[in-house]
Amino acid sequence: MMPFFKRKLGLSINRVLIIGILSFTILYILSIYYLSQRQAIHEIEELFDAQLAHSSSILMNLLSESVSTIDQGSEHLPVVYHGFDEVILPSTNALFYQKKVAYQIYNDQGKLLIVSGSAPNTRFADKHLGYSNANINDEDWRVFSLYDEDWHFWLHVGESASIRNELAHQISQQTLWPGIALLPFALLLLTVIIRFALKPLKQLTANIKRRDPKNLTAIELIHTPKEMRPVIDALNTLFFRLSDAISRERRLTADAAHELRTPLSVIMLHAQNAMASNNETERLQALQELETGVKRVSRLLEQLLTLSKVSPETIPVSPLLFYPLCQEVMAQMSLPIIEKHQQLELECEGENQFLKIIGSEFLLEILLRNLIDNAREYSPENGEIRISILKKKQCLELLVEDSGPGVEPEHYQRLTDRFYREHQNKGKGAGLGLSLVNSIVEFHEGQLQFSESNLGGLAVRVLLPLMR
Repeated sequence: MMPFFKRKLGLSINRVLIIGILSFTILYILSIYYLSQRQAIHEIEELFDAQLAHSSSILMNLLSESVSTIDQGSEHLPVVYHGFDEVILPSTNALFYQKKVAYQIYNDQGKLLIVSGSAPNTRFADKHLGYSNANINDEDWRVFSLYDEDWHFWLHVGESASIRNELAHQISQQTLWPGIALLPFALLLLTVIIRFALKPLKQLTANIKRRDPKNLTAIELIHTPKEMRPVIDALNTLFFRLSDAISRERRLTADAAHELRTPLSVIMLHAQNAMASNNETERLQALQELETGVKRVSRLLEQLLTLSKVSPETIPVSPLLFYPLCQEVMAQMSLPIIEKHQQLELECEGENQFLKIIGSEFLLEILLRNLIDNAREYSPENGEIRISILKKKQCLELLVEDSGPGVEPEHYQRLTDRFYREHQNKGKGAGLGLSLVNSIVEFHEGQLQFSESNLGGLAVRVLLPLMR
């Protein structure tokens, strides 16, 4: 079945690696060919220049006596020689080199006396000793010149540059062809290596494809390359967060279904009583009970929704002063406390009023409201509620005490359980207040502790890390 969205095809890593490495290999071979050709030309130049100077010395010795016997005024000059090339360059390719190596002998008057059969009609060089370059009839020549002091003549020995270029080309080809011949095998080996290297990626893909949508456990591969570990860690982190979010949603649904069943039934019963009653007093009482039930359900839903949102990924935090925040929440909670004729006291001395923490103002307001409301709920008429803000080492200590009936120490661990109420008949809440407080404390990486209050009831102590 085709997915409802269109998949955007991207580049293949396998193809990119093969094309990229193959292109680099070809470029590398061509670079080696170019550099080896230049190096070969340089080495050949030195070798052939030395050979050219040596050949010129041999010719000078061989032809000196011949020059002495030539009648330089004769009309039958120059004398053409063909046999000395083989003496100078004995080789199996002598005929080839005979056409590429030539010499000329001129007297001081510039008359050509002796010339080889392969030499051009134009003079190779001027009257200066040593090496020179000449271009004659679109052919480049490398020339070495000597002067005979006894018989007063110039010997110019020229070597065609095509010999050097062709030899350098042959040397470069010998370097290039093995690389080209091995290229298909290199490509095959490269493909095998890349596919082997990308095998863990295919295993990861297969692992994810085989997974049931409900399976959010961590991915574990037998062999995980170092480069893939960040990807797998990121996926496992995502799976953990999804699993945590789904678990939170399931708990919220289960908790809501569990706790709303009874109050909704009660609300329905009070509504039916109000509708069926003919007595105005009974109807008013039923409506009051109905209003109380609606408020309880509303508060329950508010707490459940808040509890489901306590997640590090969704709640922003910032530096804040805790003392002014506590004063503001106390002012908001003052009316129901006054109605019960209770006394609410805040103790915070000196520098403790300027203690700062890193936290969520929204969540800390909920924490304070729940602690104060919990203390108000269980404290009797004319009771006392005390809030203290202290500094304890590197933590801010919030202490909320009430004058209620208190809790047995063996039950402290259960106070943060959802829907747990120590005094079932006296409390009108859903039992989510301290569970919500505990979640907010954990969000701020703090600690929640319970003990007996000096006022006779329960003391709730919250430790929050101070801003450094």
